[in-house]
Amino acid sequence: MTIRSEVQQRIQIQSPAETGADILPSVKGLFDVLNQGNIRYCHWKSNLRLDWGMAGRTDLDVLIDPEHRQRFEQVLADQGIKPLLAPVAKRYPGLEHYLGFDAQTGRFFHLHVHYTLVLGEQFVKNYSLPFEKQFLDATRSSHGVKVPSPEMELIVLTLRALLKYRDRDVVKDVFSIRTPGIPDHILNEIIWLLEQTSLQQVEQTLQTLPPSMDRGVILEFLETIQVAPRNGFALFRLRSRVRKMLRPYRRRNRLLASLNYFKILGHKLLIQRSAPDRQMGLPNGGLMIALVGVDGAGKSTLCDDLTKWLRWKVDTPFHYLGSKQPSVWTNWSYIFFRMARRGHRELSALLGRGNLLVKLLLNIRQVFLASHYLFVGYDRYGRYRLAKREAGRGSVVIFDRYPFEAPLDGPEIHLIDNGFINQVCRKLSHVEKELYSKFEPVDMLILLNVDPEVSLQRKPDHPLETIQAKNTALNAVKTYLTKEPETWNWVSVDANMPFDDVLLHIKRIIWAAL
Repeated sequence: MTIRSEVQQRIQIQSPAETGADILPSVKGLFDVLNQGNIRYCHWKSNLRLDWGMAGRTDLDVLIDPEHRQRFEQVLADQGIKPLLAPVAKRYPGLEHYLGFDAQTGRFFHLHVHYTLVLGEQFVKNYSLPFEKQFLDATRSSHGVKVPSPEMELIVLTLRALLKYRDRDVVKDVFSIRTPGIPDHILNEIIWLLEQTSLQQVEQTLQTLPPSMDRGVILEFLETIQVAPRNGFALFRLRSRVRKMLRPYRRRNRLLASLNYFKILGHKLLIQRSAPDRQMGLPNGGLMIALVGVDGAGKSTLCDDLTKWLRWKVDTPFHYLGSKQPSVWTNWSYIFFRMARRGHRELSALLGRGNLLVKLLLNIRQVFLASHYLFVGYDRYGRYRLAKREAGRGSVVIFDRYPFEAPLDGPEIHLIDNGFINQVCRKLSHVEKELYSKFEPVDMLILLNVDPEVSLQRKPDHPLETIQAKNTALNAVKTYLTKEPETWNWVSVDANMPFDDVLLHIKRIIWAAL
């Protein structure tokens, strides 16, 4: 069975023209500038899905001539493309990450920028290839982007496939169990590239590479993979030859590379199974962004969509600073308040409001409610402190709500019973106000303005009086912020617009703040 027939049994092979990906104008503009500036580069791998990368659906892997690095980085700066910092375990020599934004669509695109061809096993990338110059010399154009010749891409793809071929892949292929050791997407690329060239042309291209390259291993792999793509013994032998050939170009010896691989694998399996893997962050420190608005402004939905949007590549913790995620203490304090409130109500009806026991229950009820509000404050402050630490690591933190004056999630004890509170509650109120004073201005505050009539249409179950009160409080916040231009970085957004328009507008605001 040939490679084509075997792969076609498992997957539907797609050519770039069949994917239907919409190329982002900003990505096309970037490569146009690189071409016009005669910067030596190429999109060096997975060119079968190049249009997916240009549509912001997957990464763009760009190899840059180190001598053109300064000019390339200037182009990125001019295009507003911003650097990202990968977690320590995902940093490799000669590899940098950049994030771009298409203002027309609100979509990101991600650049893997390589200044050397580094590849190898997952988590390790232990080998540097010694023929970047020849690679950059043999380019062609696809979708307006410089890509390597099919022969060069096949050569590197062969090395990538063999270096990633694991011992357990040998076992799977020898016994024809589970998935193939050479994944379907790699086989798909090999088919696509072989249709554009021949083994004779690959052999001619191999003549241009350094003599240290074992040319026979490339040709034997391509011949084997076309006839028997699950020949585990042959692939194991070819992998050994590739490792020996590239031994002078490895970053660390085989033992250290293997130990590092199993260390990262163990960390992922044992530690990160219950927690998501951290993504990339901002190199100069992260940001805290808060969305504040009245009911019906779309805060929760916007926060959810913005968090998903950023998390495509950026580490983006989300924190809700309302009162609907109570801790155990907050829950119990409210339960005790409800018990005291019910007892006070029933005794008032039975004994009258002037009864001493009724007055005592009134004070107890106030204390439990004040305790509840104070615990809500501590809940919020705990999330805020965690968010500060996350932003310090380079994450972009999204807050749904942020404490201002009540009813906008600020101190509430002083409002109990219209301010007629007992001495204990006054002391608790002082503690509460001191707690809320510890909340510092966020890096970007987004106020969502929506007319009360629109808010009521979107939230018909909410009392109009409550909506109007929050709208009045929001206007007071804007007045306060206007008087503090050097303290708060804030923007007002018309949330009466259709949701998609509001979302795109806020994406542009956040991108400008990154």
